[in-house]
Amino acid sequence: MDILSLLFPREKKFYLMVEKQVLLVDEAVADFKNLIINYDVLSSGQKNKIILRICQKERSDDILYTQMVQALKSTFITPIDREDLHQLTSTFELIMDTLETISLKLKIYKIKKDNILVKQSVVLFKMFKFTRRLIFSIRNESEVEKYCLQIRKLEQKADEIYIEGLEVLFSNSNSPVTIIKLKDLYSSIEKIIDKIHEASLIIENVAVKYS
Repeated sequence: MDILSLLFPREKKFYLMVEKQVLLVDEAVADFKNLIINYDVLSSGQKNKIILRICQKERSDDILYTQMVQALKSTFITPIDREDLHQLTSTFELIMDTLETISLKLKIYKIKKDNILVKQSVVLFKMFKFTRRLIFSIRNESEVEKYCLQIRKLEQKADEIYIEGLEVLFSNSNSPVTIIKLKDLYSSIEKIIDKIHEASLIIENVAVKYS
């Protein structure tokens, strides 16, 4: 028995929607990490191309999220399953929305490559890879525990990076405008990281229910 029969015993379409949504977010997170890491060597055109891909994935995710909500309203599912599924897909949708917003802000702010953003993007990338694995390992209790532990450790590391970033930002002789821009970006990425952690807790909770 896999996640399909666990979460959506009557409706395979829900599993396919979740799978597609996870893949969309995973691809967008990978694009975002590559954008941040290579920010100083990419041309404006290359940056815009990556940002456009992220925006297109966000549009696809919006459509998928709407389809999911409509399907939930028209299909009989037990209350717990409905709540879990809606909460999970809503969390992924918020992650994608925020990722698009940050990407567009990078284009507007025209900042230089930043070490804290690089560190955050790497942690973000690793966390979602574990989240993706977690979803497809939900029947394996030891795997669920392992991936959730890794996600918690990365979330704690992300908190440390965020604090480090603020300390450096306010201790150096940065202009007020630079401080505002970078603090906004740091905080927005931290928000995504927190949401990924929330998604892992939702999945862990579902695994416990069906263990």
